[in-house]
Amino acid sequence: MAFRQSFSFITAKELATLLKTPGKRKEIAVVDVRDDDYQGGHIKGCIHSPSLKFLDGGIEDVREKTKDTPTVVFHCFLSQIRGPKAARIYAESTDEVRQRGGDAPIPQEVYVLRGGFTEFQTFFKDDEDLVEDYDPAYWSREVDTF
Repeated sequence: MAFRQSFSFITAKELATLLKTPGKRKEIAVVDVRDDDYQGGHIKGCIHSPSLKFLDGGIEDVREKTKDTPTVVFHCFLSQIRGPKAARIYAESTDEVRQRGGDAPIPQEVYVLRGGFTEFQTFFKDDEDLVEDYDPAYWSREVDTF
């Protein structure tokens, strides 16, 4: 059995370009699976689905909210564990629902934001079209903990 990656990666700059392209924003759903680390800012208009609740009904909520969206981008703080795991589970379970003839979203491209919100905010924290609720004090505190 061959391994098939159920998602691809997208960079912060690629995502920002898509989100700023007229008419494209409604074709992209950004799913933020951060838990307590959601504070400090997020991508404008994202769907917040904490990873701790993702398998406990959260995935169905995300599937319902993204059912008409051709591109779904998952991320967490660094997109090393939670973001990729949520993207994989979402893509694979959605394919299973579709194969069983269930009520699955339209065919979608599933991505993980490379570098997570940490990298995204490095480039775009001052862009109000892309980031909302940004708190510089949170990020200076977080940087000190690494």
